Amino acid sequence: MLIFYLLLLVIPLLFVKKRKDDDLSIMDSYSTTCIKGVLCLYVVLHNLGLDYEGNSEAMELICEHTGGIGVGVFFFLSAFGIIRSYQHKGNKYLKKLLFVNVVKLYLISVSINLLTYFVFFQGSFETKDLLFRIFNLDVFNNFNRMNRHGWYISVIIGLYIIFAIVYYLCSKLKTKNKFIIAGFILAFISISFRIGAKIADNGGMYTREMPCFAIGCLYATYYDKVNNLSKKYYWPSIWITIVAFILGFIFFEPIGAYATCLFLIVVSQRITYKNNVTYFLGKLCIYIYLFVHFSSLVMQPFITNQYWWIINNLGLILELSLIFFTL
Repeated sequence: MLIFYLLLLVIPLLFVKKRKDDDLSIMDSYSTTCIKGVLCLYVVLHNLGLDYEGNSEAMELICEHTGGIGVGVFFFLSAFGIIRSYQHKGNKYLKKLLFVNVVKLYLISVSINLLTYFVFFQGSFETKDLLFRIFNLDVFNNFNRMNRHGWYISVIIGLYIIFAIVYYLCSKLKTKNKFIIAGFILAFISISFRIGAKIADNGGMYTREMPCFAIGCLYATYYDKVNNLSKKYYWPSIWITIVAFILGFIFFEPIGAYATCLFLIVVSQRITYKNNVTYFLGKLCIYIYLFVHFSSLVMQPFITNQYWWIINNLGLILELSLIFFTL
């Protein structure tokens, strides 16, 4: 299992490029999609690694933390992406977000839930329980779901809807700071979501990295100022975030996720990441993520051999993702 993680650490570095003066804006859409392509593979290996029962203690630690950090950076990039898009397109972007992106995400998730049910669990649930699981209403069902990774889609859809409401209402304010106010409100809501889940202790573990969404909100809101500070204090910021990442990885996973988001902001001042393969994987990342559970169920006969377990799962996940992507 370790060899796959080491390859994913090394191979992406081959496609890192020094930023040029004529490059697009820092962390533009193409480079962030490439980053998502690498992250989704880490999240996949996190879940497949936890399913595999022959890991050493060190590998268990790696498997446990890499997925959480990956999801945290996904939250960060999602918040950053939607706010930057809004800054360029205004309120018309909200319609596309709600009636295209949100609907598409939800239908993809429900479709995979249905496929999982009919292939593996047909007749296993009572009608009410089944409907809750298929339609991702696990918050009303003691956090039981058909696809164990469907929680992320439910959370991100909720955040997108809240984002649309907050930014639309703030657009009506008569102050030049209205979108700074909106960014802070959205950041506050995402952190409050985390605190509330922790207090309730129901599904709380699934919101540990949600403050990363707040980091994305604040970075997009203060984009130019943060970039200028990152350039001015580049090396101190690099080392502080690296140390924070190591400490978080060892002692408290979410700190590692927060540090990774900050590290990406700083390092992106001098380098960019461009690669067509990881860009394509980034476009597929939601499908890849949602098919992990389904693939694990299919590939149970191979779980005794870690290499076949990883290779066969990755192959099936990519194949199913491509099929759904082209539909």
